[in-house]
Amino acid sequence: MNMNGNYKYNSYDFNGMLGMSGELVVFYKLYESDKKEKTQNSRFALKNHWEDLFLTIKHREVEGFLNPSDAHNIREYLEVLVND
Repeated sequence: MNMNGNYKYNSYDFNGMLGMSGELVVFYKLYESDKKEKTQNSRFALKNHWEDLFLTIKHREVEGFLNPSDAHNIREYLEVLVND
């Protein structure tokens, strides 16, 4: 999937980490769609996926694939995008 934005956390940085890479791609595509369309549906889809991604990041943290500091920073960065 081709994304337009230049993001701090790229999906390819998480290849091999269960769910992270694919979910980041979906998140960024939904983010770009929401910025372009600004509809209630695009906003809902982005926020809904953000909740799923938040839990995926938390799971990878608990499993030891992400250290707590990195997990916190990723969640914080993505939350800023959601609330942008």
